[in-house]
Parts: sequence; C-alpha cells; structure tokens
Amino acid sequence: MSDGRIIQEICGRLDRGETDRDQFFDQLTRTVADMIGCTRCGVWVFVDTAEGRALRCMAMYDRRLDRIVGAADIYNADSGPYFETLVQEGCVVASDARHHPATVGFLDNYLLPLDLHSLLDVCFSINGVPFGSFSCEQAGAALNWTQRQVQMLRQVGSRASLALLHAATATPDTQPAALWEPSSPNRLLTMPAPLDPDDENERRRDPT
Repeated sequence: MSDGRIIQEICGRLDRGETDRDQFFDQLTRTVADMIGCTRCGVWVFVDTAEGRALRCMAMYDRRLDRIVGAADIYNADSGPYFETLVQEGCVVASDARHHPATVGFLDNYLLPLDLHSLLDVCFSINGVPFGSFSCEQAGAALNWTQRQVQMLRQVGSRASLALLHAATATPDTQPAALWEPSSPNRLLTMPAPLDPDDENERRRDPT
C-alpha cells in the first residue's frame, strides 16, 4: 500500500469511528516517522486558551521509546526567529539545528539533552488558514532533509487536514486558533511529561 493510501486509511478509520482521536494521532505520527525516516514525529495545533495563544502537542512519537510521549502546553512564549520562519515560509528546514538561526536557541534546553541534530517542521492549513504543524526530529547525527521529505509532509497535511481538524477539536479543552497572526509570532515550546517515572531525560523545547 502506498504512503498516500495508508494516510487515507488512517483518516478513514477515524471518520468511521473505528479508532478514537488518541489512536488516530498514534497511528499518524508513527506512519509519518516511518515515511520520513526520522527519530521523532509530532503533530501540533495552534490554540487559543484563557492564558492566551498557545501551541498544543496532539502527539509526539519517539522511536527510541516506541511510544507516544506527553507534552505540556506553554503560554506567553517569547517571539523569535523560529516562528517567524515557520509562519512566513510555512516550514523550518534545519538539517544542522544546532547552528541554524531559527533553531539554535533550543540548543541547551532541548537539542543537547535529547541528542537531537536536525529539525524539520512543516505547517498544515485548514481552508488556507495555518492550523498546526508536523515536526520531525533526528537524533544521534544530522540528517540532510530533502525537498521530497518537505513535500511529503505537505501532502500528508493536505490529505489529513479534515481528520486533523476532527481529531483536534474532539478534545473538550482544545479550541483551535482561527488564525495565526504573523505580526505577533511566538515560540511555544514544551517539555514532555513522561508517561513513566523513569523517563527523566524526555524533554520538550523551552528556550527561556
């Protein structure tokens, strides 16, 4: 079965009620990680909360643990080159994330502790409005992201956009943001809340 058919089948199972939102995100992130060939894959959505705009992680799959790891919301994050690049260009392609101007700010608190060398984040939209992003991360050594991988993530976002909307809005306390405003870009970073007490080294970005 082709990658496109696999994505359609994952979305179809959610639409038919054969899987719930957690199973959908688990299957989607695992499949995208396999497609791209990366260590970690996450799905994020922009949301508005009582504390202000935030970036919420729907799921982050880590191949090293072979499971989904949790991630907490971060509010009132400071703006920076990462979100400027993500919003303006629709993606952040950082093969050498430890020196890339958009991601070097994550070095001490995220990249080094998790041994991450490369980051690839690509936005997806609903009806032309930025709704969230896929994040791919490579540990152990740098990975030179290709245009084909960027295009693959865009195609996944296009094929799965309605299912992503359905799954994201199925959470009672998740209210997706209507619009991401380029005039006030924020970097919203998280530190995973490990599912097991022993996972002390699992962390999500927090440049502050």
